[in-house]
Amino acid sequence: MKKQYQFGHAIIEIHLSEGIPIPENMQKFECVCESIDRVYQIEDATSIAEVEHMFRANYPKAREIKREAIRVLTSGDIECRILYFVGSAKPYGISIEEEGKTRVWVEQMTMPLLQYDTIFVSLLALEKLMLEKDCLILHSAYMCRKGKAVLFSAPSETGKSTQANLWKKYRGTRTINGDRSLLIREADGWYAYGWPVCGSSEICCNETYQIQAIVMLHQDKINSVEKLNGFPAVQRLMPEITINMWNVEFQMKALDLIEKIVSEVPIYELGCDISEEAVKCLESVL
Repeated sequence: MKKQYQFGHAIIEIHLSEGIPIPENMQKFECVCESIDRVYQIEDATSIAEVEHMFRANYPKAREIKREAIRVLTSGDIECRILYFVGSAKPYGISIEEEGKTRVWVEQMTMPLLQYDTIFVSLLALEKLMLEKDCLILHSAYMCRKGKAVLFSAPSETGKSTQANLWKKYRGTRTINGDRSLLIREADGWYAYGWPVCGSSEICCNETYQIQAIVMLHQDKINSVEKLNGFPAVQRLMPEITINMWNVEFQMKALDLIEKIVSEVPIYELGCDISEEAVKCLESVL
């Protein structure tokens, strides 16, 4: 079975066997195109360790990098990722990326969990393909206000969805995605695109709007808003962008794009509670 999907300017094709689940949110990004940027082959694995052994045999000088819930083996432009659930010693998936194609093996017991967008998309390493297209993935609640995108960004459990819900309640806005947005610079400015991962919000729409502002949040008893410029804006925004920190070239290109965003899109710091006053405070600068 073959399926094609479009995220921003990137088009991928996924080959998988019957019975392998595809998340509902992925279906919102289906397309039919002749030009494909990357092909993925997803299959079940009787032994992820055997796949890793095969990779190491082919690339004996591969460099290994360990991060939380992931190990990465690299040899030149060839990359192998071994993925884990947090706290687990046994991997659930492994991928080998070569030019134009990525092969993905999933541990058989994990196959039913591919119906969840976070797990399915993690296997594809889409942030690399997005960066090749000059796109960035932002951890954010993506709200549409008066035909423009306002993105609430902050670490998990800070209240991104809560602020978006306050705007829905008091100003009738719409949330496009409760957890992620794809940032792309078009000829007339920066736009937020939909993304197939939405976290626990369960709000995922494939819609695109020009970005009016990015709002960095922190909880506070007093509502206040401040415009961020230069390095302070980069410093607040960068941790919320999906970046492969083990890849220096990735880091540098992502930083270049973040600096462009900061220079071209208003970035605000909003200290807020969960009242209408928080809405009014941000509204005063929007």
